Amino acid sequence: MGENTIMSQIVRFGLWLAQLPSPRLATRLSAAAARILLLIDSDSARFSRINIQLCFPELSDSEVRTLVKASLTDMVLLVFEFAQMAYRTEQELMAQILSVEGEDLLKQSYQRERGVLLLVPHFGNWELLCAFLGLNYSVAALYAPPKVAALEPAILATRERFGGQLFAIDTAGMRNILRVLKQGKLVAILPDQVPDRSAGVYADFFGHPALTMSLVHRLIDKTAPDVIVGSVQRKKSDDGYGYVARFESLVDSIEGLDAQGCAEVLNRTIEQVIRRAPEQYQWEYKRFKRPPGGGRDNLYRRQ
Repeated sequence: MGENTIMSQIVRFGLWLAQLPSPRLATRLSAAAARILLLIDSDSARFSRINIQLCFPELSDSEVRTLVKASLTDMVLLVFEFAQMAYRTEQELMAQILSVEGEDLLKQSYQRERGVLLLVPHFGNWELLCAFLGLNYSVAALYAPPKVAALEPAILATRERFGGQLFAIDTAGMRNILRVLKQGKLVAILPDQVPDRSAGVYADFFGHPALTMSLVHRLIDKTAPDVIVGSVQRKKSDDGYGYVARFESLVDSIEGLDAQGCAEVLNRTIEQVIRRAPEQYQWEYKRFKRPPGGGRDNLYRRQ
């Protein structure tokens, strides 16, 4: 038995354990983990603090710390939520969705059979959309293979468990995504991933230039799909949490825009989603790691 196979089995067992706690217990465990991440000044805590200070300069130090802690709690909570996707039944998962806002917009676009490009920021329980969409639509998505190879089988199996197709972000994956859109089906992508410099343009994100993928513009240019934004926001209570799934239009029309204009609308739309519940965004992601001018990612380097 190879090392990767053993590691993959360990990952699967870890996910099985992580799906056992109730929502209330999972929230408490996530909050405890967030306190530890803050105490040891982990990279996740540090990157989150840097990004939040940059994007919300009006916040005091105590407000930044509160938001960082809440964001780290939700970051850890996503692990429990992903584990539930791996092992809970379809009925159990869908029962957690309290409401679906804007699904008429998605259905109407899907029924036009001209293709739907669904943009899903790293916000809330975005992983749950894999299950919701797979159960209700013919959907494909791009994914970046994890740095730890042993994680990939579990990630793929979980995200494809309910019928969706995943394609790696490479030449073959791009061909498949174009094919799916041309067939009039649905493609979901994460629009706030940082691309290579050759695959993006700089557009303001919370008032700061951020390298933003030009992939969205290329897909629109080649296939002219309807473009919609999808998100899953947590609604917490004393008993745990449920979710509100939301589908909506971009903040402005992108018809006829070039890659730069498309990126600007894209980032303003992501900002609108984030401002509803800033703690639910994954601030630990190094969104500004490739600054303009070819500079290195000094912003995130330990001093």
